[in-house]
Amino acid sequence: MAYIRVRETKARTKGRQVKSYVVCWREPVRDEFGAILPGKTIQRTDTFDTEKAAKARLLEVENGLAGAKGIDPSGAKAKANTVLGVYARQYLNSLVGQMEPATIEGYEKLYRTHIAPEFGSKPVATITAADVDRFRAALFAPHPRRSFVTRGKPDPARESATAGTCLVVRSPKTVKHIVGTLKRMLDTAVRDGAISQNPVLPGPRRTTKRRTTTDTRKPFSHRPLTANQVAAVYDWIAASTSNGKGNAVYALAVLFAAHTGVRASELQGLQVQDVTLSDIPGTIGSIRVSRTAIRKSGTWTYGTPKSEASSDRVVPLAPWLADEMREYLNQVHPFAYKIPHAPLFPGRRSRSNFDWAKPVNADNLYDNYLQPATRALGLGSVRFHDLRHTFATMNLSAGEHYMQVSKWLGHSSFVLTLGTYADYINEDETTAPKVGRGRGIVEVAQLRKRDAS
Repeated sequence: MAYIRVRETKARTKGRQVKSYVVCWREPVRDEFGAILPGKTIQRTDTFDTEKAAKARLLEVENGLAGAKGIDPSGAKAKANTVLGVYARQYLNSLVGQMEPATIEGYEKLYRTHIAPEFGSKPVATITAADVDRFRAALFAPHPRRSFVTRGKPDPARESATAGTCLVVRSPKTVKHIVGTLKRMLDTAVRDGAISQNPVLPGPRRTTKRRTTTDTRKPFSHRPLTANQVAAVYDWIAASTSNGKGNAVYALAVLFAAHTGVRASELQGLQVQDVTLSDIPGTIGSIRVSRTAIRKSGTWTYGTPKSEASSDRVVPLAPWLADEMREYLNQVHPFAYKIPHAPLFPGRRSRSNFDWAKPVNADNLYDNYLQPATRALGLGSVRFHDLRHTFATMNLSAGEHYMQVSKWLGHSSFVLTLGTYADYINEDETTAPKVGRGRGIVEVAQLRKRDAS
């Protein structure tokens, strides 16, 4: 129930005491998805200077409360007034047992970040195609890059230092993924009979014809680095970072990721026991990728890699990289030969101390080391995932067969490798790979030695 309470203030106008009009009501408490929690309410108030404005707000509140309360939960009207958050929860619950928990958590995070603020508390029947079009357009607009250092908020110091380079644009693939998730949640409402049709309509068809546009932004593209650029990034991180102190351990972690192609979650999940090295210097080593680690709410959760092809795959280490890993495990890592399940690369306890009991955080590694290095070296905006593209392009350019590279990357099919890296595959690489070929590793090792000289 909503009502208006009149208050007399201390202010006076033309000899009369000024009154304020307070609209008071109790509304249901909603969870993080926007769904109503049964039996829980919270007091709300809005203050206005005129009685007319207060009555207009009162009518708006009463209509909203009537829609939220409903009469028959199974009725069409009650279903139409159900907020999107309820169907979002139903959709995510329906994925249990069909997808990996990490994948479901990714959809949940995507909903909380992008969809919930716009549609989470909105009745599904009030969501129109025009609302979705505005939502899609807003996703394409430039926005401040979310920073791990500032917990998602723009960093004023970094933005001023980089002359506004914190503004980034989402790729069409990312926007399609977000809107597609919204569509599937609304499909749940369609099946429940809350709405007759889904307001998420197909996006505008793309054409290959050249179009005149005033948008000067370059289209999104992957930014793989060359062997020389990876070596320069390694040297920059090891010598001097943004705080003036080098970090050889995290420099090696970046170098390792660029020459093994592991994903961020896989790098976090690597343990000492996953590395196989020979006692003879100058020989090839290997790593086994069998787990992932994801940090959520301050707790590390371990799982399996992204696909069947990604699980328990073995990636070779070039002789020079095997030597550096051997030196790292023998001289730097305190638990290399004591605790087999110790993280391969440590987390941070403070700015000057490592936490060897917890894995490295890829977000921290990117924000504090990789990104400052690539910007200082003039390499542009390089993502952490571009290190994985670096591994693929270096090996394919060096002559390694795409089927072998696909296995090392853990792609679900060779078609994905061909579609992503077709420009880097040699024209004569159309037959099956030869056993024991390894030309890509040798070529990369030679480039590394050339950089060091």
